[in-house]
Amino acid sequence: MNQFVTKLSADLGVSWGLTLAYAVVTILVLVMCVVCLVLEIRVWWKYHQANQTPISCDMTGIDAARFVLDKAGLTGVRVRKAGILREAIFGNYYNVFTNTIYLRSWLGKVDVKRSVTAVALGVQKAGLAKLCQEGDRSTLARNRLSIIAIFGPLLFIPVILVGVALDFWLLGQAGAFALICLLLGGLLLAVGFIVTLLNIPVEKKANRLALEMMEQYGLATGQELETIRGVYDAYIASYIAQFLLQVLRVVQWALEIAVKVQGKKD
Repeated sequence: MNQFVTKLSADLGVSWGLTLAYAVVTILVLVMCVVCLVLEIRVWWKYHQANQTPISCDMTGIDAARFVLDKAGLTGVRVRKAGILREAIFGNYYNVFTNTIYLRSWLGKVDVKRSVTAVALGVQKAGLAKLCQEGDRSTLARNRLSIIAIFGPLLFIPVILVGVALDFWLLGQAGAFALICLLLGGLLLAVGFIVTLLNIPVEKKANRLALEMMEQYGLATGQELETIRGVYDAYIASYIAQFLLQVLRVVQWALEIAVKVQGKKD
């Protein structure tokens, strides 16, 4: 490890300590990527199991969401099945701009299936809509920034590559454009970080509200509520891992700036 860091430090033209920090953080990012993948698989497994279990209230995801919204007096919030493109990008979600809940119509058929998963997710999105309608600031901020947050990580690497390409094309070496694009990529990363930070408390509030509404309106039995709580908890664990990954990526981005600045100076 010591020899690898020494060689990398010489190649980059930066200090040994900065090189070590960058290498360690990069390794941690890779480890957290694996952890996130494992937790996503766990979410899918619980989602799938509960989706194979019929719900006692015999409602679809759309029925359940519509029912609790009407009970809350939110008749202006619409509930729709998600189209293929919308489902692929956003999944089940509440769009604060169009005041509409979209539920999966392909993966899991949450919109029409009469299962524990379908009702759990339909009511949970109704809970998010209720929080937004009541003016909950963190929920509104998370939902408004979520569109940028989804596309931000996808644009992070292409933006940096464009900067490097421009530098080599115009200057023959990496320099100003790469640094500017790295800063722009960092801005996109920062938005994703803020949304991920807000995700955990917002989703916890929506989960708690959804469980209360399902119990209050008799949409699920005690055993079904425990299964739903397990699905919700799996999502929260995944969100926590994503948050830790975002923290590491922000640190990695800052170290990349330091490496570039110190390397250029030397």
